[in-house]
Amino acid sequence: MDRRSFLAQWAMGSLYFRFPQDQGSPYSADSRSSPGGSSSNVRTAMQEGVRRLSKDKYFTVYHSGLTPSYRVQLGEFVLIECQHGLPGLVTRDGRFQVPKEGDTINPATGPIFIEGIESGDGLAIELMDIRVGEWGYSDGRVFELVDGFAVIDKSLKLALQPMIGGIGVAPAKGEMDTRTPTDTGGNLDCKEVRAGSTVVFTAQVKGALLGLGDPHALQGDGEISGQGIETDAEVLVRFRKLPEKLSERPVILRQEFVATLSSQKDLGEAAWQATDDMVGLVSKFTNRSEKDARMLVNLVGNLRINQIVDPAKGARMEVPTWLFGMGRGMYLN
Repeated sequence: MDRRSFLAQWAMGSLYFRFPQDQGSPYSADSRSSPGGSSSNVRTAMQEGVRRLSKDKYFTVYHSGLTPSYRVQLGEFVLIECQHGLPGLVTRDGRFQVPKEGDTINPATGPIFIEGIESGDGLAIELMDIRVGEWGYSDGRVFELVDGFAVIDKSLKLALQPMIGGIGVAPAKGEMDTRTPTDTGGNLDCKEVRAGSTVVFTAQVKGALLGLGDPHALQGDGEISGQGIETDAEVLVRFRKLPEKLSERPVILRQEFVATLSSQKDLGEAAWQATDDMVGLVSKFTNRSEKDARMLVNLVGNLRINQIVDPAKGARMEVPTWLFGMGRGMYLN
């Protein structure tokens, strides 16, 4: 499969990649059928006995020497339990405790070792469905989550859009705290890490050593108060291997767009890194010059802020998927 074909094929009609070994899925990754997603996939998975990865096994620092808590196969569906960012410190009845030294903050379920993934491989994580808990909290308030809505008060309910705030793989060198985002993921706090998205990383170590955590029932771009609606969640996922890596940093694939993500201490640097990564992706997978690719990203791209509150600020560049179905000369001479 050549470098254009697998991205172009997906961009021209597939919800996510059609891998050569794909035999189809019993689950739909479209979360638009009802507010917050129907969660029917999670219920079906539970009924069919899909393996559950318990939130009881977690970590708070990514590094290459982690001992795997779980091992999964490529193509396997698993149901991953994720807990909110302050377990035991916030209760449904509205008690908030100030974190102290030794408390668990932003735990990531795992580490998850993906069999068949080697360092340098492109790892695709298909988020099929996310089912959130019955309550959540944000900015010192607790909210009930009922029938796909967050109850703000008697006169206002907001439709949920569940997402995963923390998702990443272990770095080859050094450490990465689950509270901060880096080139290998972590606390991305990007609202597009949601059902229907495929999140792509370049594995840095054998098995990738993946972690998921910090679910949000709802969050806007920027996460300006420092929290979305924090909650527990169950996430139905499948792991795939790409024919080649896409980027040194996270990439999100959706039916409507492709996004490149970057996290830096300076938001401007993150924005330019995400932009440059997208220019490189467009150039590589459409066989266009860097100059033409940058022109296209300038004309149809959307530069957005993931969050501005973490130790490293996050930005993403989105371009419509149809751009990857364009060959050289289709619109430009």
